[in-house]
Amino acid sequence: MSQHDNGQELLVHSKQKMTLQKFVQQFNSLDPNNYGSWPFIVKVTCWIFIAFIISAVGYFTIVGNIVDQIASSNAQEDALLNEYRQKESTLRNLERYQQQLKIMQDSFNEQLQQLPKESEISGLVEDINVTGVESGLKFKNIHLDPEVRRNFFLEQPISIEASGDFHALGQFASDIALLPRIVTLHNFSITASLNSNKKSEIPELTYVINAKTYRYLGSDDSATQSNTKRGAR
Repeated sequence: MSQHDNGQELLVHSKQKMTLQKFVQQFNSLDPNNYGSWPFIVKVTCWIFIAFIISAVGYFTIVGNIVDQIASSNAQEDALLNEYRQKESTLRNLERYQQQLKIMQDSFNEQLQQLPKESEISGLVEDINVTGVESGLKFKNIHLDPEVRRNFFLEQPISIEASGDFHALGQFASDIALLPRIVTLHNFSITASLNSNKKSEIPELTYVINAKTYRYLGSDDSATQSNTKRGAR
């Protein structure tokens, strides 16, 4: 066998004998000042390690921030989408809301028309008196109590004392609801006494009723009150 063949056999044998221990020994014996003399496998390992380090640093410094920005953008997109859906729903129902608002405004204006003005209070008391008499009640007393100021209206109490049977009282309450002005009845007090008519055993009933009407504090009333206060000064 020639020397050339022996050299090839030794080279193949040495390549097959590369182990982890031998690799570590080669790595520890590297000359940092002579990179060109390093074994090829050590160079490849160093390149892979450096590439891994660069990739890790790049991910945590650049890609990580981009991922966070994407997540934040997705959350913002979801919030904007929900806001858009809510506004779209509101816009779709806007016409219906406007119609309901118009109905409420018309109803409110209609109710205001049924409230008496200050100059109509005395006439309203007369109407209540006439209504009671036509219903069969006998009025003993009816008078205005002091006004009570609320947020945007004045409450005008009216004290009523009358006598009559239950049928007359029910008819009176029904006729009061038909008046063109708003009048409400509160705090009924009923007292029974011996009938002055000796032919009837039915007791005579006396009613004490608190009625109320209301006056809206509009611009005219506000101006009148302001002028009254200035005159008092």
